[in-house]
Amino acid sequence: MIMRAKQNGKVVVFELEGHLEFETTVRFQDACKNILAKQPDSRLVFDFKKLKFVGSSGINHFITTMKQLLLLSPTPKMIHVSTEFDKIFNAYRTAKYPFVVHENMDQALIAFDAPELKKTKKKKSPEPPNLEQ
Repeated sequence: MIMRAKQNGKVVVFELEGHLEFETTVRFQDACKNILAKQPDSRLVFDFKKLKFVGSSGINHFITTMKQLLLLSPTPKMIHVSTEFDKIFNAYRTAKYPFVVHENMDQALIAFDAPELKKTKKKKSPEPPNLEQ
C-alpha cells in the first residue's frame, strides 16, 4: 500500500493506493501516529479510491488501527470506499466504532462541522381521530 498525506490547513488527507497487506498497515499506523503527534488537532480524511482489498493478510491490523483512530475527536472521515471495504466496515460497525463513510471530500469536510446527531427514541404517533360517526 502506498500512502500519500496531503495537508490543507487542519485537514490531512491520506490517499491510500495499492494492496492492503500486513506490512503496509504497520507503516500506515506509524504514519498516522506521527502526524497526530505533531498536530493532534488535525482533521483526518482517508481516501480509499485507489486502495485494493487483497485477502485477509492485513485487514485485522488495519481495522484495529482504524478503530483507534475513530476514538479521536473529531472523528476521521472515510471517502470513496469500495463495496468490499464497505462490507468489512459494516461487519465491525458499532456505536463506539461508527465507520461513517462519505461519498466525496465535500461531504466529509461538511461532516467535520456538522453537529453530532444524537439518537433519540422515536415517539409513537398519536392515533388519528375517528372520523366515522
